[in-house]
Amino acid sequence: MDSVNKEKQIVDQLDRGIRTGLFLIVLLAVSLSLMIMVGCSSDNSDEPQSAGGQISGVIEDEDGNAYPGVSVTASKGSESISQTTDRNGNYSLTTSSAGAYQLAVELPLATNSVSSNPASVSVTSDQQSTANFVIQPQPVEATLNYGQADIFNEIRDEDGNAVTTSTVPIYAANFFQEPIGKLTAIKAPDGHHVTLGEWKQAKGELQVHCDGNSATVNIDLEGLIPDGTYTFWLAFLNKTKKIGQSVGPSDFVHPINPPLKSGTDNVLTADANGEIEATIVHHSCILTDEVALVIPIIYHINGNTFGSGVIPDAEEVSHLLAYFQ
Repeated sequence: MDSVNKEKQIVDQLDRGIRTGLFLIVLLAVSLSLMIMVGCSSDNSDEPQSAGGQISGVIEDEDGNAYPGVSVTASKGSESISQTTDRNGNYSLTTSSAGAYQLAVELPLATNSVSSNPASVSVTSDQQSTANFVIQPQPVEATLNYGQADIFNEIRDEDGNAVTTSTVPIYAANFFQEPIGKLTAIKAPDGHHVTLGEWKQAKGELQVHCDGNSATVNIDLEGLIPDGTYTFWLAFLNKTKKIGQSVGPSDFVHPINPPLKSGTDNVLTADANGEIEATIVHHSCILTDEVALVIPIIYHINGNTFGSGVIPDAEEVSHLLAYFQ
């Protein structure tokens, strides 16, 4: 009986040993398998990169006026994405990855940036970052059409020569209609012949504020021909011009320059002191989507205006020009 019990004990011990060994083998195999899986996972170069995010904001001036057509660019390394603002001044850019992006605004004509430009923006994966820019329009000085900004040698004496003496009566020379060089006496509404000294009194400034699909042009001029009739036009140029550089037909974006405002709204009359203080609203933001802009301020010698049509050369003359660039 004792021998039977001993044999049973020996068998039980062997059985437990075998099962323990098998368990340890299985445990070791599982551990090795997990280690291999972790190693493969850490070396997997196809693992998805962090997702990008969005940068959005608005471009407006200090009065809250929105600026459409403004180009905004976000860049990081070799990545560069751009968009122009909509009519409400809004933009939205989608980046390919997270991280720090440089955000730059191409400023509209005759404006300064109140905000930092460019600005650094931190983008978080699948999140939206906000970057608003505030700009401010700057007054543009109206330059006299004589001397520094002499347009096509338009101001002449009675012999067609350059004028240098202030007391000499002046003439306007045809420069785009035949006969080229034809002279017309520049007279005031009271009939007296304007001298160079009187002509050179003109000065002032223009300032443009955009707001969506319109532009407000504030006009503040003095030294004009008393009671004289003036119109304001848009001359978009295909490149910037220094004041005084010659402007030829090939420099204009449009063959026929449009009026600042069609019809009688484009016509302003100086008061008895030769001053004009007024506002004209145009149907688009004239400060964006253009390389440069010149606003010629035209004096109508005989007081006649011609709406949006071409003004006869012998009946008008550019008195001042405002360069927006």
